[in-house]
Amino acid sequence: MEMLKKSIVAFMSACCIMAFSSCFKQIEVVEVDGFSNVELSLKGIKSDMAVRIYNPNPIPFNIKSANIILSVGDIVAGDLVLVESVKLSSRDTTQVIFKLVSRKGAIGGIMVDNFTNAISGSEIKFKAKGEIVSSTLGLKSRLPINYEEKIGQ
Repeated sequence: MEMLKKSIVAFMSACCIMAFSSCFKQIEVVEVDGFSNVELSLKGIKSDMAVRIYNPNPIPFNIKSANIILSVGDIVAGDLVLVESVKLSSRDTTQVIFKLVSRKGAIGGIMVDNFTNAISGSEIKFKAKGEIVSSTLGLKSRLPINYEEKIGQ
């Protein structure tokens, strides 16, 4: 009898969670404002990337992590990370800033790979690809990011 009660409670809990989660709308990336504060030096690359995210839900979500890789040309330059968690207010758009953590040895590869482009004044392609993870009340939402910007000329 005790086992039956536990099974019923577990089943009802699962049904409530599924019903509750189906009420939420997908959080969306409205705009990638692009790269700013770009600095190249022998120590590496520094840059910020601003992303505007809309939360259409009646409750706030939190962004605590991201898995975004930045490439310069064909070289993986580093990872765009969230410095601190960000609260996405309900039914509002929030700007989220990601900081570049340069990968060891990336600057050498970038300089070699893009040397002729830099000298000739041609464009250099910056590309960010990955996902942002947001959550609330145990529900997670993954937002894909695929952004490309050409710098130069």
